[in-house]
Formats: sequence, structure tokens, C-alpha cells
Amino acid sequence: MRKNLIIGVVQVGNTECRLVMQILNRHPRWLDALWLALLAAYIVASAAIVPFHGDEATLLYMGRDYHYLFVDGDLAKVLYDDTWTRRPEEQRLRLENGVISKTIYGWLAWHQGYGPDDLNGEWHWGRDYEFNSRTNRVPDAQLLNAARIASAIQLALATAVFFHFTRMTVNRPTAYLASALFALHPNVLINGRRAMMEGSHLLGLTLALLAGAWLLRERKWLAYLLFGACLGFAVAAKHPNALIAALVFIAVTIATGREQIASEKRRLVGGGRQRILLLLSLVAAAAVFLLLNPAWWSAPFELPFIIAEMRAELLRAQVDWIGGYESFTERVQGFFQYVFAAERQYFEVARWAEYDVISDQIAFYESSGLAGILFGGTGLFGIVCLALAMFGAVNLARDSAIEAKNRLLLLLWMIGLALVTLLLTPLPWARYYLPLALAMPLLVGYALTTMAGAAWRRIRTADDGVTVLP
Repeated sequence: MRKNLIIGVVQVGNTECRLVMQILNRHPRWLDALWLALLAAYIVASAAIVPFHGDEATLLYMGRDYHYLFVDGDLAKVLYDDTWTRRPEEQRLRLENGVISKTIYGWLAWHQGYGPDDLNGEWHWGRDYEFNSRTNRVPDAQLLNAARIASAIQLALATAVFFHFTRMTVNRPTAYLASALFALHPNVLINGRRAMMEGSHLLGLTLALLAGAWLLRERKWLAYLLFGACLGFAVAAKHPNALIAALVFIAVTIATGREQIASEKRRLVGGGRQRILLLLSLVAAAAVFLLLNPAWWSAPFELPFIIAEMRAELLRAQVDWIGGYESFTERVQGFFQYVFAAERQYFEVARWAEYDVISDQIAFYESSGLAGILFGGTGLFGIVCLALAMFGAVNLARDSAIEAKNRLLLLLWMIGLALVTLLLTPLPWARYYLPLALAMPLLVGYALTTMAGAAWRRIRTADDGVTVLP
């Protein structure tokens, strides 16, 4: 009798939980659009007042490549020069960084009447703010604000893409919570609103995830092409996105392979076609990346190795200058600090705390009410987020309501990214942890919806007069 009652309660609870999820998943789609519009308005609203960062000056300085290519029509000015005799500093910045943001900023500069000689110079990190201001390295306010709005719009688009990715792979209630946590994350807002690469970076990352999820659902040749195009765009937006692109591609490859093995007929008949289409997606990724990076056209096979060494050298220089993690314990602390505790970081160089102009901007920005969830940054907040994320990850791995191929994509992306970030990030810089600002909200949002479903089951069983046995 007791056993039958327990089974009955579980069956009723699971049925009602599924019913609740179905109701939540069937509400009018216009509510999704309204929700995303509100988040977008919040993101863009205070882009103009986000505290300044020296990299904004450098990104606007790099925007002159747009003028070289599309106004002057001089491809030679941007092609890789193996002698390093033509504008070596411009070439270094061109190769080390993504191309999407600087192209957009260059277009904005040209559209507003700025020529290459009218743009500010590259930020000099070895000198103070006053020196950079005196030597014309602080961007023009009008151009800076326009570039910030462009970056914030890309962040808003990334939020919408992330919402649809979460809805497609998990469920709609989790998509609402995860997108809110992402859009209100203080470091996401600080960096995504600035005229830097992070708006494009996060947009490219979310597009790669969504395209991968759509491919697992559709399996059409167009889906493979779109998947490859999004991977290429993501890496062109910021080179570290190559890791996420690789993880998503591996997940898609494993998922398609498992389905082929599960069906002997499909394995024999469709296996070759799937492999060809996956190869096609890689070709599309390479083509889109090269199309967006004219500097690579003169040496497409040499530059991956050259740039990998350049970026490694850049990280070594940053560590030598500012100081990096000295132990694994410090790496774990930094990971917790910026992934779970969501500690805000307006600047990486301690000297910037002495600049009154930056301190005033930070105070004004935080008093605006549009700086995100400002109660983050504490150890207690981090512990709560860590516990929820762990609970969410364990339940996600076991949830049969989520298709196995989607669970594989989600877990491989999040676990792989977390491990690589923990082991390889050399500096306590919040920007280097931004890709995990997608994974953490998704897991926390999923944990909260799962807990809400369990609470709802208990309430309903109590209302129906059924005893919930321990």
C-alpha cells in the first residue's frame, strides 16, 4: 500500500510538472518579443555613460582599416607584410584582434565624416590618463558614444540569440531567467556596452551555439552551411571564440555520429553524407573567416601559427607587467570571483583607481540604476550561484525531458569551456571569463525552474490531500 501510494504521488507530480511546463511553453510568442525588447532597452539605455576604458581608444584607432579598404580601396595597406616594415604597430593590432568591431567602428567614423587622420591615436598603457588626453588618444565623445551604442546593440542581439538557444535546448521558463541573469550581469554590461570587442564577441559566441542547436534539429544542408558561417563569424569577432567553435563542432559531430550508430540503416546509408556536410560546414567557416579578414589573404596558412605565438607573447607581457596567477589556488579563487560571485571590474590596471575622471564616471554609472545586479561580488552571492549551478548541471545531465543531443551540446560546451578557462586563464581579468557569463546564468536559471517545479508538485499534492511521504 505504501509503495503504491509513493508511486502514485510521483506519477501525479511528474504529470503536473510536465503540464506546468507545457503551459509556460505555450504562452503567446509576443511576450518573448516584449521581454527581449525590454532587456535590449535596458542594455542600450546607459551605453553612453559606461566608464571609459583605454581599449576603447585602441579599437576606434583600428577602425581606420575600414577607410583603407572601402574608401581608399587600398588592399595593400591591410595585407599581412612579412617584413613588418609597413605600419608595424597597425599590423600587430590588426592580427591580434577580431575584425567585426573595428569594421563597425570604422564605418561609423566614416559615416560621421571622420578620416584616418581625424581619429584618436592608440592608447599608451605605459603613461597616465593626462598624457593620453594631451596627446590626442582619448576618442571624440560623439564617435565614442556612437560606437558604444553599436556595441550595446550587438550585446542586445546576443541576449536575444541566447534566449532562443536556451528555449530550443532546455525550455522557455529557463530562457527567461537565463536571459535576465545574463543581461543584468554587471561585467557583461560594463564590457558589452563599451566600444571594444565584447559585444561582437558575445554575439558570435551565441550565434555559434544557436546554429549548432538548430543543426541538431534540422540536419539540412542549409543548416550545415549556416552553422559553418556562424563559426567563422564567431572566430572573426574575437579569436578566443575558436575554443567555443571547436567545442560546439565536436558536440555536433558526436551527436550526429551517435544517431548514425544507433540505426544500422542510417549508418550505412547516411553516414557518408553527414561527414561530407560536416566538412562543408568547416569549409564555410574558413571561407567566412577569410572573407572578413583581408589581412589573411596574402598568407592564410602561415598566419594561424604566427598569431598564436603573438597572442601567447601578449599574455606573457600582460602577466609580466600586471602580475598573473601564481598558483592553482589563485586560479580557483579568480574563477569563483568572476564566474560565480560576479565581482565588477571597471579596469585591470590598479593605477586607474587614482584617476578622478574615471572614479566620477563609475559613481555616476552605478547611481543610474542601469548598471546591472550590483549586489553581486560578495562571497555569499558566489556560494549561492555555485550551489545552484552545480545543482543545475547534475539535473541537466539526468533530465530525460531534454533531448540527449541537446544535453550533450550543453554539457560539452559548458564543462569544456570551464575547464579550459580555469586551467589556461593567466590573469584576474573579468573580460577573460565573459564566455562563462552565458553558462552560469543558464545553469542557475535551469536550477531555479527545476526547484520551482518541485515546489509546485508539493503544493498541488498538499491541496489534493495526498500525503507526500519521505
